[in-house]
Amino acid sequence: MTDTPNLPRFHDATAMFADENDSYDFKAKGQVRRAQVYDRRGRLLGDVWTDDRQAAGFSIIDDPEPDMGYAESRMDRILTEAYKAGTPASQLLDPALYAPDFELRLTP
Repeated sequence: MTDTPNLPRFHDATAMFADENDSYDFKAKGQVRRAQVYDRRGRLLGDVWTDDRQAAGFSIIDDPEPDMGYAESRMDRILTEAYKAGTPASQLLDPALYAPDFELRLTP
């Protein structure tokens, strides 16, 4: 058997960890505001929420249809991009951040 130098060996692998500062905090400090998120077909996908300080996130509905799975990853990407762009958590319920793929409707 020949040694294949081009294949990575286990001890050559580098561990990759997500930077803990690549998005908003997931623990709200105080009350949160929410907006319902709808897809282009008018289906409710879940809620985007923020505490207006430093926490925000997306909660998908309890029983999503199979083709709604993309929403969670897409919303996470939108929030991460907003964080990296310096968007304050207080401005995350701006519908323009999610258009044209999603529609936000503020909940009382």
